[in-house]
This record gives sequence, C-alpha cells and structure tokens, in this order.
Amino acid sequence: MQETLRAATKWWLPGICLILTGWCANQYVSLISWYQQHRELSEFEAMLVMGSYLLGMIPALAFGGPLADKFGRKPFTLAALGFSILGSLALMTGVFNELGLYAGRIFTGLGMGLAMVAVTSWVKLISPGPAGATRAAICTSAGFAIGPAISGAIVGGTQNPELAYAVHAAATAAWLLLMLTTREERENFLLGVVPLPAAPAPTQMHTSEANMKRFTRMVLPAAPWVFGMAATGFAVVPALSSAPGQSTLLYTTTAVVVTMGMGAAIQPLIKRFNDVGRIRLLMAGLAVSLLALLVMIAVSLTGSLVLGAAAFVLSGSANGILLVAGLSQVLDLAGPADIGKLTGRFYMCCFIGFTFPTFFALWRMAADPVWFIALLAALCCLSMIQVFRARKYLPGKSRDAVNA
Repeated sequence: MQETLRAATKWWLPGICLILTGWCANQYVSLISWYQQHRELSEFEAMLVMGSYLLGMIPALAFGGPLADKFGRKPFTLAALGFSILGSLALMTGVFNELGLYAGRIFTGLGMGLAMVAVTSWVKLISPGPAGATRAAICTSAGFAIGPAISGAIVGGTQNPELAYAVHAAATAAWLLLMLTTREERENFLLGVVPLPAAPAPTQMHTSEANMKRFTRMVLPAAPWVFGMAATGFAVVPALSSAPGQSTLLYTTTAVVVTMGMGAAIQPLIKRFNDVGRIRLLMAGLAVSLLALLVMIAVSLTGSLVLGAAAFVLSGSANGILLVAGLSQVLDLAGPADIGKLTGRFYMCCFIGFTFPTFFALWRMAADPVWFIALLAALCCLSMIQVFRARKYLPGKSRDAVNA
C-alpha cells in the first residue's frame, strides 16, 4: 500500500517548489552592489535589506513545521509559493520606495521558511528510504543558484530589476496553479499504519531523549555555517575584493551563482560518504568552512579577484556538505511526528549565518574587516570542537547512507 502511495506523487513536483522559493530567496542578493550604485543604498542598507528576510523566515520555521506535521504539507506548500509571489511583487515596488524592498524580503522569508519545513518533509516522505534529504537539499541549493543567475542576467541586459522579479512571480504563479491539482498522500503515521522499516526513527512517534541530545549538541552547533558560509561567500567576499558598493554586477552575480551552484553540484558527489552514524561529513564541512575563511582573509589583505573566486568555490562546497550532512542527521534522528518541527529548528539555526553580511557591514564602519573574518574563523574552530566532542551521542554505525 505504502509503495503505491509513494508512487502517486512524484517527488519532483514539490521539489520544484523548493527551486522556485529558493529562486525568490536569492534573486536580490546578486543585485546588492547594483542597488548601491543605481538606487543609492549604502552598503549597510543593502545588507540590511538582504537580512530582513529573516523577519519572515524565523516565524515560518518556528511555527510552520509543527503545523505542517499536524495539518499536512500541501496547504503550507501552496502558502510558500503564494508568499514567494508576494515577495517578488513587493520587491517590484522598491522602485518607488525602499520599504518595498524590505517588505519583499520579509514575504520572501515567509515563503522560503514554509518551503524548508513543509516541502522538505513532503519530499522526504514520498522518497524511498533516506533519499529525501539529498533530493530536498539539491532542489533548495539549485533554486539558490538559479535565482541570482536569472536576475543578474536580466538586470545586466535591461537595468530593470522589476522585470526580473516579474519573471519569477509569473513562473511561480503557473506552478502554484499546477500544485493545486496535486494530491498529498497523508503519511502512514498520521493514518495509524505501521511505518516502513526504511523510514527514519520508525519505532516511535516522537524523538527520543538520546536523539534530542544528538540534535542539540552535535547537529545544531554546525548549523549556522550552512548558510553562514553561503552568505559570506556571495555577499562578503565581493565586498572584500573592492571598496564598498564598487563590485560589478557581473562579479556579484558570479559570486552567488558559483557559491550556490557549487553548493548544489557537490551534494551528489558526497552522498557516498554520508553515513549518519559518523561525524565525518559534518567535520569535513566545517574544515572546508575554515579553509574558505582563511582564503577570505587573504582576499581582504590583497583584494585579489582570483582568490575571491576560490573563496566562492570553497564557501559553496562547505554550504553543500553541511546542508546534506545536517539535514540527513535531522531526518534520521527525528521521530515521525517531529520531522517538520525539528527540520524547522535546524533551519532556524542555519539562518543565523545569514546575518553575517549585515554584521560585516557594521564592523567595516569601525574596524578592519580582516578581523571580522578572523573572528568567524575562531568561531568555526569552536564549532568543530563541539561537534567532535558530541560524537558520543551517535547511535553507532549507520544502517544506510544517503545514496539515492
């Protein structure tokens, strides 16, 4: 029966929702320098607009997960698409007043937050075995890379960001209409049916105390670096390579596309190493993060665009590795009734890192930015130490690697 239900909805239908919401989330970030040069935003204001996304993201992650666990994923998937459309429409009003940019980013955060809990868990539940974590992570990262590529190309050719936002709104509205006709199969645990043996944590409805310790003491300390490295790679590195607001549209677009594209590209390559019974992938992601930060220090000292490109690649790699490693741990340890809730908490901690560019802009007003990157490197080392110490909370050798 379950296999029939799983086959009824193709995983890529909700998967494309992750791509569309990810597109919306990053379509502004490749335009940060453009807005400074053509719409007269300061570096701090441009970074603050980017960070205002969290005002929508955090409540969506906090409340969307438990509600999706209770009421189903489809309603919140549709809401995610709807908020993404509103986000693009509000960003279009930024041509008249910068408050439209803030409103657009907040709506965008609401859409992305709901997608990350509701759509991620939907993809996971209709995917065979442990494949859902990899599929959801790849779709999310692909959206993060596609969005800035499209907006950067459109603005580069037309000098009209409002057209880029309109393209996203139209594409998302079309997919929303299609998703209205898609059926959601309520998972077995909601129907009182015995779960599949391949499902994570199949023996209980809620997450065990031991797995909660694994979540809080091993997974969460690494989480801020998931999007911390992404945001630092595509927003801070271009700022390190030039004076405030002086990066070209081509370079800032390249920064986002390479960083997030690398995050998506590396995920299928690392799946063979993803054993949720070990910490090696989490530790590898943090080690790559540290290496990226050391390269950024060199960028700050030299202004080298070549070293900047290397930092994009390393930051994106760290993002992809940590996203797969962290999300796989969450989906493995979570009890069936807690998948949305713990996924939301995980992503809330991930998006702490999204504040790094705003703090960077504040720091640069008063001190040399190289010391900001050095501080991040020191904090990354502390995260590595905590994850290593928490390895005792692992359940032992994994039954499955995320190989789908």
